[in-house]
Amino acid sequence: MKTYFFDVSDVVIYVEKETSVSGIQRVSFEVIRRMVAQHGAGAVRLAYWDRSKRVYLSIPSDFIEGMTGFDADVLGAVFFGKQARALQDTAPTLARYRNHPLKYWFHHLNRSFHALRGDAAYFERLGSSLAEWRAFNPGRPSAPVAQDIARTPVAEVARPGDALVVLGATWAIDGLQACFQGLADEQGMQITQLVHDLIPVLTPEHIVEDFSQEFYDWLKTSTGYCSSYFANSQNTARDLAGFLEEVGVQRPIRTVPLAQAFDKAPQTPEAHAGMYGARVASVQGMRREILNLSRMPFVLVVGTLESRKNIWRLAQVWQRLSREEELELPRLVFAGKRGWHIEDFNALMQATGNLGGWVQFADRPSDAELAYLYETCLFTAMVSLYEGWGLPIGESLAFGKTGVVADNSSMPEVGGDMVEYCDATSIDSIAGAVRKLVAEPDYREGLEARIAGARLRTWDDVAADFVAALEG
Repeated sequence: MKTYFFDVSDVVIYVEKETSVSGIQRVSFEVIRRMVAQHGAGAVRLAYWDRSKRVYLSIPSDFIEGMTGFDADVLGAVFFGKQARALQDTAPTLARYRNHPLKYWFHHLNRSFHALRGDAAYFERLGSSLAEWRAFNPGRPSAPVAQDIARTPVAEVARPGDALVVLGATWAIDGLQACFQGLADEQGMQITQLVHDLIPVLTPEHIVEDFSQEFYDWLKTSTGYCSSYFANSQNTARDLAGFLEEVGVQRPIRTVPLAQAFDKAPQTPEAHAGMYGARVASVQGMRREILNLSRMPFVLVVGTLESRKNIWRLAQVWQRLSREEELELPRLVFAGKRGWHIEDFNALMQATGNLGGWVQFADRPSDAELAYLYETCLFTAMVSLYEGWGLPIGESLAFGKTGVVADNSSMPEVGGDMVEYCDATSIDSIAGAVRKLVAEPDYREGLEARIAGARLRTWDDVAADFVAALEG
């Protein structure tokens, strides 16, 4: 029986320090979870690069069967064993060290020293507060969920014809490409790489440091061990085909569009008690600053704040529209973590007091908090200068919300005829699209009705297409 190995090296690195899932990790997890459900844990194994031992390891996938979503605690325990610390047992500002006991306690002692001194400014610089630190009381630490998972080098269990599917971003992991080349040459594995986008080589002005050259070298080298590629959109497939032609290589490229879906967490029994009980249950555990955002109408922007997301132009649009007295302008809410090359945006926010309060931020929302924001927003906005797919567009549609969307790259593939398009390079165009959705509620409701009548693409569809492509 053919075994499917799914590389999760990037997921391991992400879970090590992060507490919420990004778009790429969500893609990997959802596809693997559904592959296990469809084929069984015996046919699916996970593989990852152990950076300290410099060996490519494989583990069983059966633990995924019991997971309903991307759970950093479960995955942390799987990959880091007894070193893992549950998020509920992690002190404020120390989440990135929770899987490294020595680092955790070093920084814990340092923060405790500042707390004893009453140094409130120190905790403010960390994005927290002295009161939050003093209020933290973990109680008895939670036991890791999984510790005794057998880890076997992939080279010892892989057979010729087995498939290695790489869904995540592995291009900055030292030593992994040489490992892949060896598995292809010596074990006869069929390696397929999912390419999410070619943004580092297409828009290098929006990329940090020397990643553009690293990405170019990685993609070119991958042609030596990849027997085929996946692309997450037709636009990415065209970009990849152009790259392969430039470097003089031919490889099959199969397009598997991503989902227009957002997996909501299962509701508790209390949520079915009635309208009032469901309303109360929906906000349990929600941060007050998230709830506060929904007290007034708002437009939601989801994703890492970086220059490619075109957030400076979007802020300029809100500054302009806020001066139109006849327009009942909603606030603009950015949900995500801060990224790179946004000095101009930060300067504008600082100089204007977040445009006099018109702009608000939801820092690193959980899945539940993000779902709440989608449910309560007026509509969404994604006016990026380039995207590989555009997960937030599809997630918005899954909640029945239309959006203002840039008409470039892959984004029209996600939004279809259910959103209002604009030219990302034109403040006038973006402003016109926003104004239309705000000032013409009948038009906006017409788009929402179109969404309600559409069959949106699900993660099951994505997994089924991956299976069909891998088995074809």
